[in-house]
Amino acid sequence: MTTVSNEETRTDRLVKWAVDLKYSDIPDHVVQRTKDFFLDTLGCAIAGRNHPAVSAMVRFAAQMGPSSGKSELIDSSHNLTTSPPFASLINAAASHVVEQDDLHNRSIMHPATVIFPAALAVAQDVGANGQEFITACVVGYEVGCRVGEYLGKSHYEKFHSTATGGVIGVAAAVSHLLKLDASQTLSAVGTAGTQAAGLWQFLMDATHSKQVHTAKACFDGIFAAYSARDGLLGPRDILEGPRAMGAALVPGKASPESIDRNLGLEYAVVRSSFKWHASCRHTHPSVDALLNLMSKSGIGFDDIDSIRVPTYQAAINVLSLSGEGDTVHQSKFSMGFVLAIAAKKGQAMITDFTEEDLKDPSLRVFQKRVKMEFDAELDAHFPEKWQGTVIVTCKSGKSYRESVEFAKGDPELPLTRSEIEAKTRALASYGGIADMGTVDSLIKRAWKLEHESDVRGFVF
Repeated sequence: MTTVSNEETRTDRLVKWAVDLKYSDIPDHVVQRTKDFFLDTLGCAIAGRNHPAVSAMVRFAAQMGPSSGKSELIDSSHNLTTSPPFASLINAAASHVVEQDDLHNRSIMHPATVIFPAALAVAQDVGANGQEFITACVVGYEVGCRVGEYLGKSHYEKFHSTATGGVIGVAAAVSHLLKLDASQTLSAVGTAGTQAAGLWQFLMDATHSKQVHTAKACFDGIFAAYSARDGLLGPRDILEGPRAMGAALVPGKASPESIDRNLGLEYAVVRSSFKWHASCRHTHPSVDALLNLMSKSGIGFDDIDSIRVPTYQAAINVLSLSGEGDTVHQSKFSMGFVLAIAAKKGQAMITDFTEEDLKDPSLRVFQKRVKMEFDAELDAHFPEKWQGTVIVTCKSGKSYRESVEFAKGDPELPLTRSEIEAKTRALASYGGIADMGTVDSLIKRAWKLEHESDVRGFVF
């Protein structure tokens, strides 16, 4: 006979906080940053709308999902409204395509790409207003990122934390919108956790699993919350139980205190980073260091003979899987190719990675002259800090070294509202949106999101 303990767990305390959170409890700077990331996510979603994985999911939703639902696709060209799991499936996949969605450093997660698509679809389904939507998103960030922090670095070696922690965050955000009580929300979190998955194998053969990870985190988290509302019971201690996520998915050391530490005092959304460069976030500190070095020293692309990149182990693990990078998406996970792009073009923005660049022999030669190496000091600070160093040797024999403690977009160096707006317009343009009037209208709505009576119509 199995005995269930009635002792309060860390997960109980986290869920209680999530259920009890009210809009009036949220500090204004947290509300403002939530709106920043919401707009950022809308731009990312429209930029990724034409990816083959997204197109496949649109066809799947059209065939399998209801066509009379209240939830909208951010890409309105499909003229399809459907149910929350199917709308979020598509929007989440699209927002993760171009590698410009946010990153929460300590959890090694991209929370925006799962929390906003799921919460938006459900908010439209239940008729939630802007304040209710914002509150649910804050809950989703907090719960998802705390789970990611709990699972930690050793989990990330094999699992994509955006998928595994993300599904828990989605379940919590959706539960809040559905106004579930603590017992129901705990079941939703448990059911979400038992579905958590997402492996790195896709990087080795340039396939589309990264989009599946975010899409299914939304789909499964929504299923978990709606079914919990209707009586489906999930495991009570899905995080720390003897057969739970920590025991099964963390080969090294977990961080249990992250689950319920400083609830209501720290907010994950304000500790998240914007992505300025259109590449894997592990490359960003090194890109910034290289661009700073080239600006200071006056050297150019053709002057550089080789680059050594001291970095932390997680960067080496992820950025070593994609080989040379045979596709545009895969090339964004090659430290050598990303630094080659940055050195040649002076930036690594969304329009700087093209099919033509993959065939550029000068970039490919440069790419092979970039070598990552493990740095114990940088590794000790990760994931609290994602730091970068480059050591450049020129063809003249002269060497230069540059380091950055914070990358552009980090909480310490966040994007300004004008930079977020410019990024959104660039993402929309990349996605084929010619009508900047529509984009500007969405920008204005996002900035006054807390005053919206509903969250329908956030579409391009």
